Amino acid sequence: MNMITIMLKPDFFRAIEAVCPATATNTILLMVGEPLFRQGDPSPGLSVVLGGHVELVRWTLSGRAVRIHAAEAGETFAEASLFAPACHCDAIAIAPTRLTTIRKEDVLSALADNPDLATGLLHHLAGNLMQARRLLELRATSPLTDAVLARLSELVDVAGRLPEDLPLQSLAADAGVTAPALYRALAALERDGLIERPARGRVRLV
Repeated sequence: MNMITIMLKPDFFRAIEAVCPATATNTILLMVGEPLFRQGDPSPGLSVVLGGHVELVRWTLSGRAVRIHAAEAGETFAEASLFAPACHCDAIAIAPTRLTTIRKEDVLSALADNPDLATGLLHHLAGNLMQARRLLELRATSPLTDAVLARLSELVDVAGRLPEDLPLQSLAADAGVTAPALYRALAALERDGLIERPARGRVRLV
């Protein structure tokens, strides 16, 4: 296992992986549009993205698809399925994706035998809950320009630049709006002198 792969795995994930049998861990490659699992499938276990993106989509009773989250490199996802009889959403690769999965039964056994591991997972889930609540707050912010400006302020680096590996479409998803609505908000912020767009797909806070 190379050092980059190890560093992409969160500490709590590596701690669980270390106490599980080698046969419990599986590295999976997904092509664009290929699912790791579908809504209603048994949970494959605890998964972390090592490269690419996985989109989580829940289907309502009326047949409407609701995007829940998009996991990228270094992120785990669908952790709640460890404690449920079936997955509550689809997990679909939206780019060529490589991930590692630890089998569900081995994860649960490790948590039962090691309270420190369970605490590590609890801290991780608490962080995810805080992020989910932040996104709900963001989506309730009006006007949209205020919401976009707030999200940008959370994501830019010390020079005010949005990371190059972060697509603008992810801002639209965070704010719960369409891409055209996001671009209109960005144009308004640029006219007001609050942001600069030095190149296509790039944004910098002024």
